[in-house]
Amino acid sequence: MSNIFQMFKKDLIRFMNDKTAMMLTFIVPIVLIIIFGNIFGGNNTSRGKAHVIFVNKSNSEIAKLIEAKLDSSSNIQLIKKYRVEGTDSILSFTEDKAMEYVRTGKHAAAVVFPSDFLLDTSATMNIKFYYDPRNEIESSIIQGGIQQTIFSQLPEIFPALLARQANNFLGETKANGFRNDMANMISSYFNIPKDSILKFASTKITSGLLKQTSSDSTKNSFIENLINFDSEQLVGKDLKNPQVTRIVGGWAMMFLLFTLTGIATSLFEEKQEGTLRRLLCMPVTRTEILLSKYLFSLSTGIIQLMVLFVFSWAIFDVDIFTNFTNLLIVIIISASAAVSFGMIITSHATSLSQANGVATLLILVMSAVGGAWFPTFLFPDWLQVVAKFTLTYWSVEAFQQIMWRQAELSAITLNLLILIAVTVIFNLYAINRFNKGKIF
Repeated sequence: MSNIFQMFKKDLIRFMNDKTAMMLTFIVPIVLIIIFGNIFGGNNTSRGKAHVIFVNKSNSEIAKLIEAKLDSSSNIQLIKKYRVEGTDSILSFTEDKAMEYVRTGKHAAAVVFPSDFLLDTSATMNIKFYYDPRNEIESSIIQGGIQQTIFSQLPEIFPALLARQANNFLGETKANGFRNDMANMISSYFNIPKDSILKFASTKITSGLLKQTSSDSTKNSFIENLINFDSEQLVGKDLKNPQVTRIVGGWAMMFLLFTLTGIATSLFEEKQEGTLRRLLCMPVTRTEILLSKYLFSLSTGIIQLMVLFVFSWAIFDVDIFTNFTNLLIVIIISASAAVSFGMIITSHATSLSQANGVATLLILVMSAVGGAWFPTFLFPDWLQVVAKFTLTYWSVEAFQQIMWRQAELSAITLNLLILIAVTVIFNLYAINRFNKGKIF
């Protein structure tokens, strides 16, 4: 038994001395649990809010009440004003301006309460919903949140709308007779005053209804008919396979990071094999060795991304040719940034196992946080800020802009500038450490 314990102790010491194994065993799962927990943990207050442009053109008190309820929603953030580009002027959104912001990808959706939202004779509530289903989950949350607010907070309005619909179908005389007969029957059987029943079934929406709320969220098909939710998709109508178009850029970027980091860290293998020592004995500089590795990694990354996108086109009919030139530019710059990420890992790691462990942790975290797995709006606000410090975020956003809405380069200028800046800074830093012999 003593021998078994000693061997167990030996394995435990080796495991605890292996920082890579410790990291992959504990740190990676913990970080991913934090990310997944914030998304699927069931606590809406910990998640980010879906931002939606809101325009209220109605003078109805009901419209103002629903707006107030939406303002206090736990999963929707109403955006009512915008800053005019190049100035300090802040203006309220108009319907046309809201549609422009959705088309250009600045916001996922816009809700408009038109002037005929709810008139004195209206049998339905009229709501306009303009959306960009690039993140289909976000569009669904916004639309569902608005409907839930109406259903759960203002159910007292529905009897009046139903009464108005009855007038439209039966005529006012027959509808009044029907309501009177129903009131007599209910009053006689359930001992309820007839006047209160008729008041409940009135076509008038009084101010008293505006002060009442209810927690009853029950709804069914005939209730849904009381809301005319006029939805219009502004972007991505002609895409043959929108589902794959949404995700292909994120997954391609994740696998690219794994591939190119592996190539960059192969310098450790060349050191173990003696190849690097022989190269340093030749009339070549350390910078030339590193740049040759960078060019090989870059060419491999570009080819990998091209193969993935061509495969998506051939198998899933993803449109990659309509905006191919801009797509190619994003591919080249994203691959450059991914290689520089591998170089920065190599410049600080002391062994191949350490480099692989750190790279695995960072790539999985960047992929999860940066939008490769989930839309970033699902994250808490603080995690959405963290997402913008990842390479994945800027690459995924650029790919989606190019492939989803066929955007021009001007629409992703910031994305490209950030990726280029990261590439230059990381490479210069890695070359400096390599030349000083701090790597090998």
